[in-house]
Amino acid sequence: MDETCYPAPTTKLRCVEFRLLGPVQIWSGGKPVGLRRRQERLLLAVLLLEPGKAVPAERLVDLLWPEAMPDNPKRALQVYVSRLRSVLAPDVRLTSGSEGYAVLGRTDIEEFTALVAQARRTDDLEHRSKLLTDALALWRGPALADVTTEDVRRRLCAGLEESRWAAEELRVSTELALGHHLDLLPDLARLTAAQPARETFAAASMLALYRSGRQADALTAYAELVRHLDEELGVEPGAEVRELQVAILRQDPSLDVVAETPVPRELPADVSVLVGRDDVLVELAEELLTKVRPPGVPAVVCLYGAAGTGKSAAAVRLAHQLAGKYPDGQLFARLQDVNGQGLAARTVLGQLLRSLGVDGSELPESVEARSAMLRSRLADKNVLLVFDDALDAGQLRPLLPAGGGCGVIVTSRQPLLGLEDAVHRELRPLPDETSAELLGALSGLGADKVTEVVPHCAGLPLALRIVGARLALIREDVGDVVRTLADESRRLDYLVAGDRAVRASLDLSLSVASPDARQLFARLALVGADEFGAWVSAPLLDTDESTAAHVFEGLVSLGLVQQRRLHPPRYGLHGLVRSRAAELSGQSETADVEHRYLDTVLRLVTIADEEIGQMPPTMELDSGGGIDLPVAAASAAEGAAWLDVEAPVVRGAVELAVRRNPRLAGMLAVRFNGYLTVRDEREVRESVLRAAIEAAVRAGEVELEAELNRCLFGAMAQGGAAAEDLAVQADRCLDSARRSGSLPQRISALNQAGFAAGAAGDYEQQLRLGEEMLALVDANPGNEESRPRALDVIGGALIFLGRIRESQARRREARALGAAGTRIRAIRSVLLAETLLADIDLGASHVPELTAILGEAREIVERIGDELGIAHVDNIEAQLLILTRQLDNAERLLEHAAEILGRRPDASGASANAIGRARLAAATGKPDEARRILATALGDSPPIDYIRYELKHQQKLLGLA
Repeated sequence: MDETCYPAPTTKLRCVEFRLLGPVQIWSGGKPVGLRRRQERLLLAVLLLEPGKAVPAERLVDLLWPEAMPDNPKRALQVYVSRLRSVLAPDVRLTSGSEGYAVLGRTDIEEFTALVAQARRTDDLEHRSKLLTDALALWRGPALADVTTEDVRRRLCAGLEESRWAAEELRVSTELALGHHLDLLPDLARLTAAQPARETFAAASMLALYRSGRQADALTAYAELVRHLDEELGVEPGAEVRELQVAILRQDPSLDVVAETPVPRELPADVSVLVGRDDVLVELAEELLTKVRPPGVPAVVCLYGAAGTGKSAAAVRLAHQLAGKYPDGQLFARLQDVNGQGLAARTVLGQLLRSLGVDGSELPESVEARSAMLRSRLADKNVLLVFDDALDAGQLRPLLPAGGGCGVIVTSRQPLLGLEDAVHRELRPLPDETSAELLGALSGLGADKVTEVVPHCAGLPLALRIVGARLALIREDVGDVVRTLADESRRLDYLVAGDRAVRASLDLSLSVASPDARQLFARLALVGADEFGAWVSAPLLDTDESTAAHVFEGLVSLGLVQQRRLHPPRYGLHGLVRSRAAELSGQSETADVEHRYLDTVLRLVTIADEEIGQMPPTMELDSGGGIDLPVAAASAAEGAAWLDVEAPVVRGAVELAVRRNPRLAGMLAVRFNGYLTVRDEREVRESVLRAAIEAAVRAGEVELEAELNRCLFGAMAQGGAAAEDLAVQADRCLDSARRSGSLPQRISALNQAGFAAGAAGDYEQQLRLGEEMLALVDANPGNEESRPRALDVIGGALIFLGRIRESQARRREARALGAAGTRIRAIRSVLLAETLLADIDLGASHVPELTAILGEAREIVERIGDELGIAHVDNIEAQLLILTRQLDNAERLLEHAAEILGRRPDASGASANAIGRARLAAATGKPDEARRILATALGDSPPIDYIRYELKHQQKLLGLA
C-alpha cells in the first residue's frame, strides 16, 4: 500500500499509513501504533473520512456518543483530541480551530478509490482484473468495523460500502469477459450470500454457472433470487435478469464466450537466393524451438552486423522456415522510419496490437499500458515476431512477450546490449567461394564465370547483389566489370566499416549510374513513403513514363532501390539509402521539382477522387498538372483501389506540401478526403485535414480553409465526435465561410451547423437552418448545386420532428437532384430508404421504391469498395427483405453488416443493425426478443440524440414501447 510521508521536525522522514477499510489501524515504520480506546479510533476515523477538512465539534460529539452522552461532552471530546494528538505527533498534525478539528493523511480509502478509477479507465481486461483485485484486497472487513455501532457505521460508510460492491461488480463482469467463469464461482457464492438482493451478482452467478455447463444450477440461482426478493422486498427481479433466465432456458448462443483471434501473416516475401547462412539459421531455429527457458523469459534471437551483410534477408528466411511452428500468427515490424529514425515504441505497439485484432479506439495511451496489453494478448499464444532494424535494447524491450510459446527474431546493426537473454549471432562477410555462388546465381552466369569479380565485393551481400543486378539486367561484360571495380578497393574497405562505409558504398554505386539515375536517386527523398511505384520517377525527372522507367530500373539493378512487392510492383529505399538520398537532395535546388511532383500527385488523386464520387466541394478545386502519365492515370481511374496502394505516397505528398506549398497541401487533402472517408481511415483523415488547415491559415488561403473545415466536420461526425465538439467545429465552418465571402461555403457551413444542432437534439433549430439554406439557394439561382444539401438538412430535421411524409418528400427530392452513380447518391438513397421504412406501415407501401433505390445504392458502394457503406445498405435492405418475408436473407445481411461494424465501429450503423434485428425478431413472433434488442441498443448507444430517437421510434412502430 502507498504510504503518506510527513516530514518530522528532525532530519528523518517518518511514514504513517491509516487503515479504515476494516478495523481502524495506524501503522508507522511497518509496525502498528496502539489506540486502545474505541472513541479515539472513531474520532480518528471520522476525521480521516474527509482528510484535511474541518469537522465541527457538534458532529463529532453526536457520532462519539449516539446514545448516552457524558456530563460535559465538549470537555470529553477535548480529552480524546489531546490523547490522539499525542499519539500522532510529531509525524501527523491534528489541527483545531473555530470550524472544528482536522487531520491530513492518506488512507487506504484513497488508494482503493485510485485503483478502481484506474481500472475503469483501462481497456486491458487482464490489467483491469489485477487492479480491481488489488483494490478489493485492501478491505479487511466492513469499514470502521470496530469503532462504533452498526447504525453510526452505516451513516458514515454507506457510500463507501456501495463503492466496494460496485468494484466487485466490475471485477465480476471483467472476469466473465475474460472467460474465467469456472474460477469465479466460489467468489460469486460468497458475494450472493453477502448481498442476496443484488441482482448483478445473481445474474453473474447464473451466467457463470451456465457457461460452466450447469444450466440447472443457473436456473436454481434465478429461483433463489425470485424467492428472496419476494419474501424480503415483495418485488420481482428486473428485466435484465428475467431476460437472462429466458436466454438460459433457450440456451441462447449469445451467452457463450466467443473469442475470435485474428491470425496475422505479415512476413515479407522471401528472397529467391540466400547462401552462406544455413548453419546460423539452423542454430537459431533450434534456439527458438527447443531450448528450455525460465518462466517469463522470451525466446529471442538477434542477427547483427554491418550494413549490407544481409541481416533482414536472413531473418525473413528464418521466419518463413519456422512459420508453421507458430500457428497463431507471424508479426513483422520495421523499427526505423523511412528517414532512418527509430520508431517510438508506442507507435510500433499500436501497429502490433491492431494486427492482433485490437480496434484503434481501444488502444491505451501510454507505452506501459500498450506493452501490458501486448503481453496479455500474446499470453498462451504461439506467435512469431520479427523486428527489423532495432536501434537498441531500450527500443525493443517494450515489444517483447513475457515468455510462453512466442518467438522473436531481431535484426540490428550492433549487439543489443542490455538484452542478455537473447542469443546474438553476427553476420560476417561471406567467404570467396560462397560469394561466387551468390553472385553467379544473381547474375545468372554461374559461379565459375564471376570468380574474378568476387575479390572486389569483400563478401558483402549488398555489394554482391549490386554487381549481380548489373550483370543480370544490363548484361555487362564480366571483364568490363572487373576493370571498372579494380581501382575501387577503398570502396570495399568502407563497406565493412559501418555507417560511413555504407555511405561510401552508396556513393560508389551512384558513380556507375547514369547522370539521370543519380539525379533521380537524390530526388526520391521527396517521396516520403516507405513504399512507392515507379511512376514517381517521371515527375521527379520531368520526363515521360517510359524514359523515367528506364532510369528507375537502373537504380533497381544497382540495388539502390529495393523491390518490396511484385503484385503490384512496389519499391522502397532502405533507411540508410534514404538518408544519403536526402543529403544529396539538400545539395541542389528542388523547389521546381517539388512543385511538379506534388502537382502530378494531385492530378492522379483528382482522377481517383472523381471516380469515388464524394460530396461535391464548395469551391473550384485545382485538378493538378505536372507530367502527363497515361499509364498511371489509367490506374488512378480505378479510384479507391488505386489509393489502397498509393495512400502512403499521397499522405507523404501532403506532409511535404504542408511545409513547402500550403495551397497544394490543402488541395491534396481535400481530394484525399474522399478515399479516407470510404475506407473509414478516421485517424489519418483527421490528421491530414488538421495539418492542411493549419497550413492554409498560415498562408491566408481563406476559401481553402473553409473547404477543409467542411471536410474536417465530416470526419469528426463519421468518427462519432460529441455534439459539443461538432458544434465548435460548425462554428469554425461558419467563421471561415464568412471570411471567404463565398455563398456556397456559407450555405455549406449552415449545413454543418444544422447537423450539429441535430446531434444535440435541437431539431427545430436544424429545420430553421435548413430552411435558411434553401432560401439562400432560391434567392441565388447560380447556386443550385447547394439545393440537395439544404434538402438533406430539412429532411433530417423533419423525420425527428415526426413529420415523416414531409421528410420523405424532401429526401426524395434531394436524391433526385444528386449525380447518379456517386457515393453521395448512395448515402441519400439509404437516408430516403430509412425514412420510407419509418412510416406507420413499416415501409410496406413503398416496397417497389425501396427495391429500386437500395439496388442502386448497393451497386455504388460495392463498386467503389465502401465497406462501411455496404454495412449501411445491408442493414436497410434487410428491413426490406423482412417486409417481403425473405427472412433468411434478411438475417444473412444483418450478420454481414454486424461483422463489418465489429471492425469499423459506427454508432448510426449499430443502431440500424439493432433496428433490423428487432424487426426480424418481431416478424418471427418474438416480441420479447425484439424488445430486448432495442432496449440493449438504447443502453449501449452514445449520447447522440437522433440515434436514441430512431431506436425509440422503432419501439413505437413495433408496439414495444
